[in-house]
Amino acid sequence: MAIHAKTSGLLIGGRVIDETEHNWIFQAIDNKRPTVVSKSDTKNKVFTGDNAVDEAMAWIESARK
Repeated sequence: MAIHAKTSGLLIGGRVIDETEHNWIFQAIDNKRPTVVSKSDTKNKVFTGDNAVDEAMAWIESARK
């Protein structure tokens, strides 16, 4: 399980298909095609693991300040 978080507050559930040095390849549950999320993007981030939702919420709060 993974969460694609946006600074707007949107949380998207899915899984990470692949991870490179610069990108995450994220497959949302309800999308046909994967999304490439840049690790240097300040408005989007992908979180994985047991605490993914908590980490995503904390990141959104800190990004909005």
